[in-house]
Amino acid sequence: MALIEQFKNYIGRLQLEKELKSKRKKQKLISFTNVNQIGIVYHANNTEQEKIITSYAADLRAEGLKVYMLGYVDSKQLPANKKFLLYSEYFWKEKLNGFNLPLKGKIGQFLQTEFDVLLNLYYEPLLPLQAIAAYSKAKYNLGANIKDGLPFNDVVIDTGSQQNDIKYLIEQIDFYLHQLK
Repeated sequence: MALIEQFKNYIGRLQLEKELKSKRKKQKLISFTNVNQIGIVYHANNTEQEKIITSYAADLRAEGLKVYMLGYVDSKQLPANKKFLLYSEYFWKEKLNGFNLPLKGKIGQFLQTEFDVLLNLYYEPLLPLQAIAAYSKAKYNLGANIKDGLPFNDVVIDTGSQQNDIKYLIEQIDFYLHQLK
């Protein structure tokens, strides 16, 4: 079964790369003081990481920003403990095509929103998460320095030995964001 998933991911990645080449956007760096809307994409399987990310989103909202979150749940059904909120959505395997790429029409409003900044808060090079970053209409994408992650981000943050520490990644991204003048 793992071999089939690897093949599906391989084909999906080829399709995504082809789409990326035709879509090449100009990155638009803006001052943090001019940022109004932030999108956050994350892997929602880890409850502790999700709490940290949700807390960070609340901090950004406290600064007066509109923050929307999209979590990927790596299962066939959405677990009962995951709730859709006005500012938070989920997608799961049922919302992917045969090659593990998100079906754009089934993702909700997240892909239609032109975020000033999209934060890719994950360390796993999961195709569905990277595809959301590629499909996004965000002006500027930031994420962790992960394998094959550069095509989906305008800036990657190297967390060095702190790899997989989502809290540290958030601290580094937040520092970077607040330096944008």
